[in-house]
Amino acid sequence: KQWYQRRVAITPGKRVLVVGMGNSAVDIADNQATQGQSHVDISARSPTWVFSPYVLGCPVDHYATRALYMLPLSIVEKIVQTIMCILLGLPKQWGIYPLTSILRSQPTVSHTLYHHIQRGSISIKPDITSIGPGKKVTFNDGTTDWYEAIILATGYTFGLPFISKNDREHIITGVNELNLYKNVFSPRFGSSLSFIGFVQPTSGGLVTMSEMQARWAAELACGTVQLPTPTEMQNSVNEDRCWERSWYYNSKRLTIQKIPILYNDDIAEMIGCKPNIRKHPTLAWNLLLSISAFQWRLDGPDRWSGAEDMIKKIKPTPFYHYSMLFILTLAALLILGALKFILCQLF
Repeated sequence: KQWYQRRVAITPGKRVLVVGMGNSAVDIADNQATQGQSHVDISARSPTWVFSPYVLGCPVDHYATRALYMLPLSIVEKIVQTIMCILLGLPKQWGIYPLTSILRSQPTVSHTLYHHIQRGSISIKPDITSIGPGKKVTFNDGTTDWYEAIILATGYTFGLPFISKNDREHIITGVNELNLYKNVFSPRFGSSLSFIGFVQPTSGGLVTMSEMQARWAAELACGTVQLPTPTEMQNSVNEDRCWERSWYYNSKRLTIQKIPILYNDDIAEMIGCKPNIRKHPTLAWNLLLSISAFQWRLDGPDRWSGAEDMIKKIKPTPFYHYSMLFILTLAALLILGALKFILCQLF
């Protein structure tokens, strides 16, 4: 990404085509438009939803809390899609036509893409049919254009060249498809081989998920926990894959998607560090409505005495805070009203 950016930025005023619409592609297009290029086009085979990095003054991933994911995922999706459409408008008004609803693919996070589209410095093009001599590009809507630079930001495929082909076939079983229990351990090789970071968070960063994976591997190495049997691990892999295929859009980009707080809780429960709200009632508000990596240091192995104080410092977003206060107040009033009605009927 950096190499292409430096090369294209040498001569301002070039016509640039960026192929792809993931975070890297949009960042590159934004940089090229900002650095004085006359125009940048983005060609997207699979247009995706674009998130603002901030919602109501807070980072968007601060809303991906434990309380939110207590709701059915279909309800969560409707809530998120409604909020994004209210804040940013319908994608089609920007020339973007996502192939799925908002949580069925990996969203792109950008606070400048719509700004550049509105100013005319970036345009959205459909998929490419062919590239001819002189970088003449034909798109699948029949239009053609010429570019001085074409930047490919089309993702990647998994590869494990340091593992023998026979062993690799038990780990990568399809195009970007992993046969790993919780994306870490192969049912064939067990705890003798672990993969850290083979996961794509639906929101936020990878660090907390990789840390949880590493802690799990360390506990297994110390013998304090055990993996399920190979058959049980394979059954779990198959169940997860079945659910992912039913929920996510069929794309090789979406084979390792995980919801961070649910994924971390899943592993944390296995090693004994999943936060227990009943054990920490004074932290209930924060554990339900805010996100913090320190929550998995409250209990269990590698417990940290400063975790509670750090969790208290990370407040829920104002929207969550006041919304929940309103809901709790309304619920209390309804209960009092019902009790009053019952008492009036009895006496």
